[in-house]
This record gives sequence, structure tokens and C-alpha cells, in this order.
Amino acid sequence: MIYPKIEDCIARANNNKYVLTAMVSKCAKDLIAHSMGQNTTTGKEKQISMAMREVVDGKIVPTTTAHKSSH
Repeated sequence: MIYPKIEDCIARANNNKYVLTAMVSKCAKDLIAHSMGQNTTTGKEKQISMAMREVVDGKIVPTTTAHKSSH
């Protein structure tokens, strides 16, 4: 069984796979940048898996940025 389930991740991202992709990508990049030169993978778990786990655990939440017209 794969954990976390993609369905659980998407549910945390307002049921939007593009929002989920952005959330996980940014978190994974932050984890990689933070660990430069260090091996921070837990066993075989990589940063992308750790990022997805943080989404499911509610540590990362989607942000909304509304673009308002200046008209």
C-alpha cells in the first residue's frame, strides 16, 4: 500500500491536482535546499514523499492568491 494516498493529498489541496502539484513541489524544493550537503532522507523516503506526507498531515495548506484587476 502506498502512503500517503493520492486521494488524501488531493483532498487537502481543495480537490485540485494543480494546487497539490504546486504545494508538494515547493515543499520538496524547500526540503532539498534546507538539506544541502546532508542526507536527510529517512531510509528510502525522498523529499517528494516527505512533502506529500506533510500535506496529508496538514502541515502544508494551500494558499489562495486572488488576482484583482486594477480597473
